[in-house]
Amino acid sequence: MALNPVKLIRIKKLWEGFKESHPRLLPYFRELSSSGYVGEGSVIDITVTDPDGRSLRCNIKMTENDLELIRAVSDLGKESAQ
Repeated sequence: MALNPVKLIRIKKLWEGFKESHPRLLPYFRELSSSGYVGEGSVIDITVTDPDGRSLRCNIKMTENDLELIRAVSDLGKESAQ
């Protein structure tokens, strides 16, 4: 599967805007990663609340495959930052 360079550039710009709009999110994930909170068997619980106050919740129990994916994506991000 070939990646479209124009789409990658657009995604990079959007990512930079996202990081600027939400400056606490990446440090939060870095802290999770370095602190050992997220490991096999950890549960990630996500709740989304819309402007009307309705919410939808789900959670996932992390597996070794999940952690491998996170490491791979993290490594990819580190490589592109260099």
